[in-house]
Amino acid sequence: MKLLICILVLSVISCSPLHHINLIQSDKRIKKTEYLNFTEEKAMTQWWYYDCVFDDGSVLVLLFTPYQWWDEFEKMPTNKSLFYLSYMNAQGNVISQRKVFDASEVQYAPNSIKSSCFEITRAHDKSNRIYSINFFLDSINGTININSIQKAFSPFPRGSMSATISNILKKKVKGLAYRYAAHVTEGKVHCNINMNENLLALKGKAYHEQGWVTGTADQLGDGWTWFHFVSKNINIFGTSEQFFSLEKHGKRLYGGLNKKCSISEMNYSDTEMHLLTRGNLTFHSNKISFGLTPTGTAYTPLIVMSSVDTDQLWGSVLQPTAIKFRYKKTELEETGVMLLETCRMKK
Repeated sequence: MKLLICILVLSVISCSPLHHINLIQSDKRIKKTEYLNFTEEKAMTQWWYYDCVFDDGSVLVLLFTPYQWWDEFEKMPTNKSLFYLSYMNAQGNVISQRKVFDASEVQYAPNSIKSSCFEITRAHDKSNRIYSINFFLDSINGTININSIQKAFSPFPRGSMSATISNILKKKVKGLAYRYAAHVTEGKVHCNINMNENLLALKGKAYHEQGWVTGTADQLGDGWTWFHFVSKNINIFGTSEQFFSLEKHGKRLYGGLNKKCSISEMNYSDTEMHLLTRGNLTFHSNKISFGLTPTGTAYTPLIVMSSVDTDQLWGSVLQPTAIKFRYKKTELEETGVMLLETCRMKK
């Protein structure tokens, strides 16, 4: 552990980041961070997030936070939990529903989280990561089953970072402890949705991450930009100019820290530059390069939440996107979709 910390500190100081953290990560260790997320005391800024891109072009995004980070009326933090679901059908129509309820109503166990409007269970089997989510909302309910055999990925070598190391590495934010990992980088999903008495049976690809951060969201600095691109053959996710993971045909080709993966030609939802609605994502190296370009002007908001006390807007949009990809001597061009999640604090 001490060696990994030294490598991380030296890499940041020398501006030569760890480009292949995934090669030295222990999957068993990252699974332990998930166990802690289920069983230990919940942090003020914590989340379970899923997105599903279905074969028919529809998309589902699901979020649970033990404590609601943002509220339009109350000062943070509140003693409330939040469950947020957004479903866009193949025609681009969106139904979003949000449930806020007392945090004491949520029941946690080593393999499940239960409330009056949802239930998340995990039943991992050796290398398989298996999740089931049942949700019961006013006008939409259903079941999601996700199976992934891929190794998890975290931008931290061991899936977590202590407050001490955070103080050394992060100059603009307070020393916070972190646990953050994509436990399903690309999994198979089967979903049954009952909406307005219409039953939909869907299948496609799924992504799942969990985060745990001591402190409140406004202590995380100026904000962030996160992206997730999905096409028939390529899966890319990460945070602009910090880290990313890339898979082709389900095989990971890259997973680590890198400042060269950047977003340009950005459009925002308002003059305060809160919510990113469009951008070009690029990365170039000797072995791998890619360029992600929106294929049209239209975008679809999936999550939009504002806050009363930090004057921020946090949310995600869906952007139809094309990729030009090169790996060694192999080149590929195809279309897909990109989820752009942004949070901007008031300056």
